[in-house]
Amino acid sequence: MTGNLAAIGFMVSWVLGWGIGGSLIDAGLIQAGVYSLETGQLGTATTFAAWTLAWGGFGWWLYGRFTRPNPPGA
Repeated sequence: MTGNLAAIGFMVSWVLGWGIGGSLIDAGLIQAGVYSLETGQLGTATTFAAWTLAWGGFGWWLYGRFTRPNPPGA
């Protein structure tokens, strides 16, 4: 796979994971009664911020792992 195609695939996967994961977490917290959409969006905003930081950190780590040069003799 070429470098550009791999980078595009990585970004598409990362964005889909971020969106789907955040939505599932948000829906689960609403369903569990942790917060309600009727009382404002503070719970959703907090979930969005926390998930963005967690998923972004994971993506940064994964990017570093994928782009790390191979050691000699590997």
